[in-house]
Amino acid sequence: MDPARPECPFQYLIETLNDNPEKKFYNIPKLGGTKYDTLPYSIRVLLETAVRNCDGFLVKKEDVMNILDWKTKQNNVEVPFYPARVLLQDFTGIPAMVDFAAMREAVKNLGGDPMKVHPACPTDLTVDHSLQIDFSKCAIQNAPNPGGGDLQRPLAKVSPLKVQPRKVPCRGQTGCKGPCDAGESSRNSGKFSAQIENTPILCPFHLQPVPEPETVLKNQEVEFGRNRERLQFFKWGSKVFRNVAVIPPGTGMAHQMNLEYLSRVVFEVKDFLYPDSVVGTDSHTTMVNGLGILGWGVGGIETEAVMLGMPVALTLPEVVGCELTGLASPLATSIDVVLSITKQLRQAGVAGKFVEFSGTGVSQLSVADRTTIANMCPEYGAILSFFPVDNVTLKHLKHTGFDKAKLEFMEAYLKAVKLFRNDQISSEEPEYTQIIQIDLSSITPYVSGPKRPQDRVAITNMKSDFQACLNEKIGFKGFQIAVEKQNDIVPVEYEGNEYRLSHGSVVIAAVISCTNNCNPSVMLAAGLLARKAVEAGLMVKPYIRTSLSPGSGMVTHYLSSSGVLPYLSKLGFEVVGYGCSTCVGNTAPLPEAIRNAIKQALILMAKISTCMMFGLLEKNFSKLRRSM
Repeated sequence: MDPARPECPFQYLIETLNDNPEKKFYNIPKLGGTKYDTLPYSIRVLLETAVRNCDGFLVKKEDVMNILDWKTKQNNVEVPFYPARVLLQDFTGIPAMVDFAAMREAVKNLGGDPMKVHPACPTDLTVDHSLQIDFSKCAIQNAPNPGGGDLQRPLAKVSPLKVQPRKVPCRGQTGCKGPCDAGESSRNSGKFSAQIENTPILCPFHLQPVPEPETVLKNQEVEFGRNRERLQFFKWGSKVFRNVAVIPPGTGMAHQMNLEYLSRVVFEVKDFLYPDSVVGTDSHTTMVNGLGILGWGVGGIETEAVMLGMPVALTLPEVVGCELTGLASPLATSIDVVLSITKQLRQAGVAGKFVEFSGTGVSQLSVADRTTIANMCPEYGAILSFFPVDNVTLKHLKHTGFDKAKLEFMEAYLKAVKLFRNDQISSEEPEYTQIIQIDLSSITPYVSGPKRPQDRVAITNMKSDFQACLNEKIGFKGFQIAVEKQNDIVPVEYEGNEYRLSHGSVVIAAVISCTNNCNPSVMLAAGLLARKAVEAGLMVKPYIRTSLSPGSGMVTHYLSSSGVLPYLSKLGFEVVGYGCSTCVGNTAPLPEAIRNAIKQALILMAKISTCMMFGLLEKNFSKLRRSM
């Protein structure tokens, strides 16, 4: 879409950045004056998109004024939002691509030019939901039949599909060679079978070595065979549609790719600058809020509407200010911080609202920690969790390879339109619908569970809390296990050895969630913990399904470079691939002996519960008969 719409009534706001005619932008602060200065940063982004896309039809001048009057109009009016781009993952993205293919066919049948059918905005599709853990270090399953060919063909003869990522505009990293430079030596070359021993696998975006390739390649070969037709369709779509880039399997999770490679922070189109923003078909799209980019998850219909040039309609939301103060304890991880924030925000009732972080404590959080906090946004029901761009963001971008010249004009632009947060000037803090204060220094190490991620439990109380959950009625935390059955042991024989299962026994252990596997501090902490465990002689029981799925090849690279990857592998946490797997149910079945032991225990418990229920009913009926 043309950022300089001729029908836009706000063209008088167009200015040049530092008198550079090749850097134009809408100077939105001139529109609202002091009223603009009190708006939350997230609402300022909404206002900018409305001004830039105002055409008097889909976006009216009245919509712009409503957003500017956010303080009085929140929750009372509906406003349009034009995101700068769209992010798809393969499961929810394929219907959109199929619809565009159908539109091409319909246009052709009606005598039109199908080559004119394209998404109206940049659309990135990441294939990260088709990975299944068919192979792991602890237990290699019989290879399932790949769905793309002859049912009788053995796995060894099923070559992976030669999917090469399409070149997409680099976001400005220095030295970045782009995805398609990985070449025929990459893991998608189709010739890796003979090269496993001699050729290192490279992350196709960063060209960094990815170690431990055997398990990754075994799972990937099955993935390619199982999803051959889908991948062929994605590859075709990336060639025939402009504005479409497909990130192939084995590259990384959508949210990490969004952070590492796809995010612009500031768009530059036809000499115009404007803030990056995105909607995606995954609820955790909010992770990019930690980089100062407005974005959230929407449904497939809304996504297709944006791809067709239509805005997303939303009720002008309330904005809850989350004021962070203090400094988190060195023993508390970003997961501890996010669990504490999640609990407080759920209690405050932020469902359907924007959450925006402010206060001196924000500067104490790295971008990695911010994105971890933003990733959990769906757990407390907010639309998004926004961290405005500040010096910490710029420092992160510099360290991750952003071009120096781009960083300079990006900073100048964000400051010109007052989208750059300076926590040294408290008077510049915007006004919010509600403010929630959280002291980071009060946060102690926690774990979540045993059922829901928002239920946090202090590490010191883990044992007593789990015991209490066994006694509680069945619900969000309770299991309602009879006292006499709480210490039951089920013996099971596995690989010639006898083990004992009880309540609380671990059978699946996966370092895989997109909340964790993109955060260097958390991932390296896991590696250091693994090293200490190995040095102490600890081992993982062989029947436990262990797996490690890093957010991208770069995560694997720094785990390897730091020397902790061998310790993780020693405990069974070997890299199995790149994508959502265990967290969406795509893990290998438990060993048959373990499954049978669990079923046997469940059947026994069900019988006991039934007997107790009938006994209770009989007792109540006896009381009822005596009272009559």
